[in-house]
Amino acid sequence: MTVSRHTTTHNKSLIVILWGLIFAKCFTLEYFVQVYAVPINSVLYVWTLTLTMAAVATFVFLRIKSQESSFQKSLQRNLVIWGTSAIAMLIALVVVFTSQSINPYSIPSLLAVFLGASYLVQSLLNSTLSDTLSGIGWLIGAGILFVQGAVESLILFAFLILALSVLPVVVQMIRPMQTRQQAIHR
Repeated sequence: MTVSRHTTTHNKSLIVILWGLIFAKCFTLEYFVQVYAVPINSVLYVWTLTLTMAAVATFVFLRIKSQESSFQKSLQRNLVIWGTSAIAMLIALVVVFTSQSINPYSIPSLLAVFLGASYLVQSLLNSTLSDTLSGIGWLIGAGILFVQGAVESLILFAFLILALSVLPVVVQMIRPMQTRQQAIHR
């Protein structure tokens, strides 16, 4: 693996890990706000502030990294997959929040379906087993979340983010470091 490819993979991995942790934090806090009836506007204080700051930081990071041609190439393909997924998720959120008849606790199951589909599409393009397993895991998780349909789905969704999106990327980042360490000590 060349240095630029390793750096590109490392940069993408950091973005996935950080956004995964941010969403896991938001869903966990939303769970506690709901369960303990905390009198705050969680849309403003948990979601809007966090996601706005994270989006600005990501935009600045991507703007700086976009100068590298290897990063730009890999970013374009992933941007189509995950951009389409994000738009579909936003549309689903608008439909759920404007509809009076849809249970808002079904949101995590809808999001899990989009995440599962996105990971499976990404696995087809990148031929990676971890993306395939994450996609299947998200679809199974969507079924579990759909049956759950209560406030507990928020904390379960946060757990699924950590287990199916963050953990595989952390493992992929650690594996090359361990391989290099073993090569150095031989």
